[in-house]
Order: sequence, then structure tokens, then C-alpha cells
Amino acid sequence: MIKFLALFTLLGVFSSFCAGGASSYGAKTKFAKDAVLDFPDFKLTYLGNRKVPSEHWPNGFNYHDFGIRSRSGERTVSWSSGTGDIGPVEFEVDGAKFQLELRFSEGLGKLAENELVITKK
Repeated sequence: MIKFLALFTLLGVFSSFCAGGASSYGAKTKFAKDAVLDFPDFKLTYLGNRKVPSEHWPNGFNYHDFGIRSRSGERTVSWSSGTGDIGPVEFEVDGAKFQLELRFSEGLGKLAENELVITKK
């Protein structure tokens, strides 16, 4: 019986880690491609980055795309530093407003390459 409980607990921890686990608003959260982060109001999945060419900017723009799944459906939110202004991107889920920050958080400072902050407004 003890072996069964230990195995059950270990499987629970492993599945929680693989799914990204519960995530909190206003905290640094690590993300990886295709890993699901479970926020209280929605699930967030990093879909990857894409390069968008521009005739005015020789290097174009790099966008990071995130899939959001909630009670009302699915959508994509894209973050880019654009021309260098590293600020949050605002989005709405089921009537509530949120911000997604990469690279730098207004409240927490510099973020690692694989960290984001979601703030509920």
C-alpha cells in the first residue's frame, strides 16, 4: 500500500510538472514551447516565435505567440518588443483584463529568456 501511495504521489508531481503546474498572477513564471501554464482564469501555451519582415526595419520584427484557452474559447496573443520599447501586451479573457510581460516586468525588473509575468488588471 505504501509503495502504491508513493507511486501515485510521484506520478501526480510529474504530471503537474509536465503540464506547467498552477501559475500565479504577478509572479515570474517559466515557460517553454508547447508547455501548458494553468492560470486561474485560463490556460496559456507558448506557441513559439515568428519573424515578420518590414520594409522600414531591416531586421523585421520578432513576435512571441501564446495560445489562450478559457471558458469562452481559444485565441492567440502576440508579444513583440517592436522598435525597442519593451512593454506589456494587454489582452482580455472572459471580460477580465490582463497584461503579458516578457524581457522586463514593470514590477519585477529584468526577466530571463524563458520567463513571463501575467498580471490581472
